[in-house]
Amino acid sequence: MTSDKDDSAVDTMGIVSGKKRVQPRYPTTGRFRGSELPLHQSHGKSQAFEGKVKDISDGGFCVVATRAPQRSGLLQGQLLFPRMPAQIPTLVQVRWVEKAPSGRNYHIGFQYVI
Repeated sequence: MTSDKDDSAVDTMGIVSGKKRVQPRYPTTGRFRGSELPLHQSHGKSQAFEGKVKDISDGGFCVVATRAPQRSGLLQGQLLFPRMPAQIPTLVQVRWVEKAPSGRNYHIGFQYVI
């Protein structure tokens, strides 16, 4: 997933390699709750993360949160949507982070890993 400012292209493996968004984004309301996975076993336990889903696509989703996870980090969690009793388990990678104009929140782009 790339930011609105990006014009990346996705290669045949689905990897972002330039600057053009491929999948259309769909505005939505929901939540992502999960935890950051430590990059190395020696870094201890994972940190909890939660944010509001702003939009979603086939490739990932954008979240607004009060703190930003580590860039390129992996998070394991659940997508939760109103009027949907099921929680969707997901593993995502942080693709980009932007500070919101208000300065209080972050917009974070996640790309699905599986």
